Amino acid sequence: MKHHVLVLDDEAEVRAAVRLQLKDTRFEILEAENAQQAIDLLADNAITVDVIICDVRMPGISGVEAVAYFQRKYPSTPVIVLTGFPDTALAVDFMKKKDVVDYLTKPVEKERLIAAVENAAKGRKLFE
Repeated sequence: MKHHVLVLDDEAEVRAAVRLQLKDTRFEILEAENAQQAIDLLADNAITVDVIICDVRMPGISGVEAVAYFQRKYPSTPVIVLTGFPDTALAVDFMKKKDVVDYLTKPVEKERLIAAVENAAKGRKLFE
């Protein structure tokens, strides 16, 4: 079975950086530049997406709204927030509600990103 990480970020450079950092891992990368693309990709690949990496500040549907949607529709798929605008209150809120398993800031070190993705994938439950 393929293992995917869905990267939702409106910046192509960030998606490319994440793809490059995870290229030698067991994960294949699916990329979305907006929440609607991510929703469409998940509809077709939900069983193989082990982790979602989501930006917070995006045009249209925000990352906060996207994370809430992912948790409602795909509660067994862990979400990692990757943001360039750290917000301590938002991070605490995400973690308290268990909406996200990790909250990372850009630029993230390769080792830190790989560890976060591996840890999140280990916690994925296919059946709840």
